[in-house]
Amino acid sequence: MEWVQQFIEGPDRSEASALVESVIDALCEIKDVGFGTTLGEPVLVALPVRRVALPDGKVVAIGDHRIESGAGSEHLVPEVDETATETLIDFLDSFEGPAVLTGAPALSPKGRWIGDGAMASALRRALTLSGVFDPVTLEWSTSEVNVAFINDWFGLADNASSTESTSGPDTSQLRVAKAAAGSRMVVEAGPGAGKTHAACERVIALVQDEDLAPSRILLLSFTRVAVAELRARIAQRLQDVPNVAALQIRTFDSFAARMLTASNSTFPGGYDAAIQAAARLLRSDDPLVADAIGQLEHVIIDEAQDLVGDRKELCEALVSLLDTSCGITVFGDFAQSIYGYQQRDKSSSTFLTEIAQRDDFISDRLETDHRTKTVALREMFRAVRGTLRDDQRGSREGYFNVREQIKAAALENEITRFAAHSSTTRGLILTRSRRGLFTAAEAMRSTGRRFRLRLPDRPLRIEPWIGAILGAHQASESISRDAFGGMHEMLFPAAVRDVDESWEILLDLDGSGRDSIVVGRVADGLTEPPLELLSDHEGNAGPLLSTIHAIKGREDQRVMLLLTRAPHGETVDWGEEARALYVGATRASTELRTGWISPVKFYTTGKPERYWAARSDHRLIEIGLESDLLDWREFLHSGHVINEAETIARIWQASIEEPKVVAIPDSEGRLILRFEDEDGFAIGALSSDFAEMVQSIRQVAPDATPPELISGISVVGATTVVVPGNAGELPGLALTPLLGGFARIPR
Repeated sequence: MEWVQQFIEGPDRSEASALVESVIDALCEIKDVGFGTTLGEPVLVALPVRRVALPDGKVVAIGDHRIESGAGSEHLVPEVDETATETLIDFLDSFEGPAVLTGAPALSPKGRWIGDGAMASALRRALTLSGVFDPVTLEWSTSEVNVAFINDWFGLADNASSTESTSGPDTSQLRVAKAAAGSRMVVEAGPGAGKTHAACERVIALVQDEDLAPSRILLLSFTRVAVAELRARIAQRLQDVPNVAALQIRTFDSFAARMLTASNSTFPGGYDAAIQAAARLLRSDDPLVADAIGQLEHVIIDEAQDLVGDRKELCEALVSLLDTSCGITVFGDFAQSIYGYQQRDKSSSTFLTEIAQRDDFISDRLETDHRTKTVALREMFRAVRGTLRDDQRGSREGYFNVREQIKAAALENEITRFAAHSSTTRGLILTRSRRGLFTAAEAMRSTGRRFRLRLPDRPLRIEPWIGAILGAHQASESISRDAFGGMHEMLFPAAVRDVDESWEILLDLDGSGRDSIVVGRVADGLTEPPLELLSDHEGNAGPLLSTIHAIKGREDQRVMLLLTRAPHGETVDWGEEARALYVGATRASTELRTGWISPVKFYTTGKPERYWAARSDHRLIEIGLESDLLDWREFLHSGHVINEAETIARIWQASIEEPKVVAIPDSEGRLILRFEDEDGFAIGALSSDFAEMVQSIRQVAPDATPPELISGISVVGATTVVVPGNAGELPGLALTPLLGGFARIPR
């Protein structure tokens, strides 16, 4: 700076000096130049050139300094017409530090920093590369595409995924909602047609206009997420209606289990066994069952196109047992029928196709698209629907026609490096198969990208802050509001829910009506946890990865649909393959892109089924299924927990940071989960069933010496667990890690 100042003259010398110093700082910060000392003197050093691809398609160069940026250029780094060596994501990932700036305002293409405190260095680096940036005034100018990426990357934008209209019902929704209580109808509801809105309005109208008792209305849907949303919407609208909690809004599995429990029926474990047993119960001529079902005055059945096999038989048995005066509303969409592979008889018949042919049902349709925000997507929704309707038997030609129509509506196609693509900072990344899902997840994990993963066969995931705060406390302990406030404040990292909201949740779980809680009563309230406290995915940040089948009912502004080589063989159900692509593509409301992926070869083993793969010096096995962890009480008694409160605190911190852990055998052969760092703190133990699976994969006897180290295990979150008490005692609470990825087992 002393050398530069000799060339600066006039009254603006101090201001100019500050600008020069800021520019040098900025260039050092982005590693455009290096710095250090030589013989005790500070020096600047030329660095190798790097060419960075920006989200808007431009390429800028840093380093080298033989590149001219042009006289009078306001850009600190020059734009070049050359092939990029890395993306902006790669560049930002090369620096340490958080990628989320909590509480900072969203940026516009042109602006000036007005956030609280200094601008974060990570944000300065991104703006310096993305356009014109003044490091003194903190003003910038960049493209809309670049600033949208920056907002997504740093968590500055509103990432709400629901795009369904919150306005009043449209004409077709109103027609369905206001139909007579005793009417029976099949309602065709395409993607984005506002089916959830219509179902809620239907229930509200039945209660408010038709005077049906809430307890006499049954609404069945597929997923816990859908049921939770329906309950929340309806409860808000009917909060002043007496006994509104008696509304029966359930998943098909929950409905089956509840019926069996009420009739004291016994059945083998598992959802499918419960569905089969419930269907038999409905057809058993049991007068108590017939009386209970006969009390219903209206039944709403959702996603009827996916009711095949056992669930189809359950709904047929239910409908046959209803009183003739009971109304029925069935929602479905022929174009989204993708569960045909579950049918034992391999027929094309679904509950929707059969119920639609009955003379006692009328047909209606939701007519307005509330989802799509672009002409291209709206036209694709319509055109592909027409293709599927014209080719209902399914043909290879029809499948490829659908595939090309989807690609024509996409912003970009066949993106191979999707894990480094600027669009995958949020939104949905969808695959056709589970193999593709794991391949995509490992691609994200290998590049250090954070993501969320939707897998339906995982442990119950109850919001972890409950176990983090109340775990290690005695079940009989009574906690006041002030005491809880102190515990909540001490939690680090902080919980997402604030202290007031958290306290109200605990009061509801306690259920005593007092102004304090007892840990055991809260635990008792979680033995059947409210759906609002459950998560359907693992991970805390980033895009949501899922198979198309598992994402039914979800939508987002942005979708990356990962395509693969087309299926082949004589047994391909081309109709179902085409419908699956349609379901995946129609999750997008604004931005649709297609990527390309070659699923890794996996084998399957065990019950429940899990994936594994063979490598030259090791084997990979899927980890994180429901039975993979030793239960909390056994872990406590293993001798590896010195301080229960500290162990829970470490698990809570790991659930946010998502580190890698390893499994190391103890003196008794148990596989203990420990952090990879120097202290090797234990946070759990793998179950004997998983240990036996490991030995099977290694092709050794179950009682053979276990491997010295199992690595590659990711902590992907945590869940609150209820710890059963002794006879006559209340249960307690704890926190256990959630695992994910593929464990690496040496051969």
